[in-house]
Amino acid sequence: MRRRLQRLTVLAALAVLALAGCAGQAPPGAAPLPWQQPHPAVAYLRFAPLPDSVVHVLRVDLQAPGLRVELSPAAERGQTVPEMASGADALVSVNASFFDRSYAPRGLTMSAGQAWEPVMAAQASPLLACDARPRCRIELQPPFELRPGWRTVVAGTPWLLDHGRERTPADDAGCAALCQRAHPRTSVGLDASGRWLFLLLAEGRRPPVQGLSLAQLSAVMHGLGADTALNLDGGGSSTLLLRGESLLARPFNEPQLRRVANALHIRIDGGAEALVQR
Repeated sequence: MRRRLQRLTVLAALAVLALAGCAGQAPPGAAPLPWQQPHPAVAYLRFAPLPDSVVHVLRVDLQAPGLRVELSPAAERGQTVPEMASGADALVSVNASFFDRSYAPRGLTMSAGQAWEPVMAAQASPLLACDARPRCRIELQPPFELRPGWRTVVAGTPWLLDHGRERTPADDAGCAALCQRAHPRTSVGLDASGRWLFLLLAEGRRPPVQGLSLAQLSAVMHGLGADTALNLDGGGSSTLLLRGESLLARPFNEPQLRRVANALHIRIDGGAEALVQR
């Protein structure tokens, strides 16, 4: 019953937003929501899918000419996302990998075709991988290995959507602290066609906005049109830059941006000057 009520609440919120219309082309099966269009290749949405929640979504058209999906280089580890020179002309930048005290990332990691070493838990970390076109895929089941042609690889944990299958509270029970509790979140997903990349970040730890559980995050991501998705580092690490502007409200207990291992950048050939407002 709790799961059904949670799902109905999310769907009701999406339905209300659908009445407001939409901007830009949507992936097949996605609800028509009031997206803003800061660039023809990138749509942005800020909304509240559940009471006392704030979620930011970027929907990226991977077929847009000149679009690139990149991960900051290993040389920039230990910086905040705005400090990373690799994101200077990016349309969108978000924090990415979980990491240890030396900023070694969790899971297989690759920037510009160069693998990071060392990494943690390589065979226990689902991943997003993109080639130069970019064609992207999310792999959820081990064994995980770097493949020829991949340029950008970032891993996370755990899975959020497995070919349309959502997480449930029962799935979250096995990792209560990370999964069941409400936290700020960063996540990435793909629709079934592989054309649309979703970056979804949830604010939290600033009452009454506490964040989302992973089952809630999964339901929201699915409702937006994603088919496969995984959880990236969240909590105080969650950071979102759009046109270089930080959009995510910070947790009350951590007002300053956190230093992180790396950041995922979305850029268009031509740089920041290619941005348009609609």
